[in-house]
Amino acid sequence: MHIPEGFRQGTEPMRSVPEGFRQGTEPIMHIPEGFRQGTEPVRSIPEGFRQGTEPSNLQRKTVACEGEVIDGNCYEFNPTLLAFQDAQALCRALAPNAELASVTTGDLHSRLVSLVTKGGGSNPVLTWLGGTVKNQQASWVDGSEWRYSDWMPGQPNIQTDKPVCVEMFKMDESWWTAADCELKRASICSYQITA
Repeated sequence: MHIPEGFRQGTEPMRSVPEGFRQGTEPIMHIPEGFRQGTEPVRSIPEGFRQGTEPSNLQRKTVACEGEVIDGNCYEFNPTLLAFQDAQALCRALAPNAELASVTTGDLHSRLVSLVTKGGGSNPVLTWLGGTVKNQQASWVDGSEWRYSDWMPGQPNIQTDKPVCVEMFKMDESWWTAADCELKRASICSYQITA
């Protein structure tokens, strides 16, 4: 006898599963980009994002001044002979805000002269200050206004286009001269004392 159209006894070949129909046994679908289940590796915290549990920047590393405190700044004489950039790097290692010293008043200059004279064992050595001269224009590396100077007569006498650096002491006088920044000198660092 002929079986009617559409009649199924359960022994026929299996029908295919309709497109898009899922029984839960298919291979896992891929997770869409950016979708998070909470089991992924932790993302890094964006730069500068604060949760409030980090150490506060206000608790700055307080540094004991090894030199002389003048007007709320610490001035430290360093007898190690270094090129200007290396002396500047050494200052920054002392305290977060340290720079080679700028000299903004005659009183400060004379106090620094005595600091260097004491540090140099009464035999003052050539010492970097935080000044540079470029295109005959002098400036302090810490951004202080240039309102005081004590140049040796005839200085700064610059015959080069490259910047030169400011040193003090030349023949028993505390005059300033401009010198090649690669020369090795003692230095004076300065930084604000955090209250």
